[in-house]
Amino acid sequence: MKFFAFDENVDRQMKMIQIRIRQLMNGEVAGQLATAGLSYSKMYGVSLVHLRQISQQYKPCNELAERLWYRNIREMMILATMVAQRDELSDEKLNEWSESISNIELAEQMAFNLLGKRGNSDGVLEKWLLSPKLYVRYTALMAIGWQFRFVGPELSNLVGEQIDTFDAMGHDRRIVKAVAHCLKMAGRFNSELKTPVEKLARDWVQKSDVHLKAAGEEMLFELGSY
Repeated sequence: MKFFAFDENVDRQMKMIQIRIRQLMNGEVAGQLATAGLSYSKMYGVSLVHLRQISQQYKPCNELAERLWYRNIREMMILATMVAQRDELSDEKLNEWSESISNIELAEQMAFNLLGKRGNSDGVLEKWLLSPKLYVRYTALMAIGWQFRFVGPELSNLVGEQIDTFDAMGHDRRIVKAVAHCLKMAGRFNSELKTPVEKLARDWVQKSDVHLKAAGEEMLFELGSY
């Protein structure tokens, strides 16, 4: 566990969050999440809707986000992605956080709440795409897709120049969903990328692998080409 200097305000916020999480605890859901293989030191089974409501009670604060993240408790790690000051969180800090991304749920929450809405993230996302850690790559792929929707076209060159790389990544069943999300959002929000993404999707639809075929169909549907 990482240790932090005493901060009366942040410590008070942490205690209030802990109390609220315990109030919303759902043991049955926590058990289902554990059965699904999600790896956290502890889970309370609080819904994402309730976590979103909790996060809205606090101003964005990286000091609070850091403390939440390093508790390695499901609800607190997800809240960290929601309360962080996205554009003030450095690449270095994000790279440190990436060491703790250990399941798809956390990868998707990190991508949607934080990295997918953070400007000037091309460097960290390109690095994460090459990470040896599966869920870090998954996070990067999902985040790139959300970037096209929430931030703009600044990652267009990254996607356009590495279509072959994304094609290869799509053959990994563990991350094909994230690859499809990345590419369909790129093609939807950037007209210059629609043609190469559609071409790749049509190629995937012809494959015998059911996962790749489904991903191709999903991409074509998103692009209005199916």
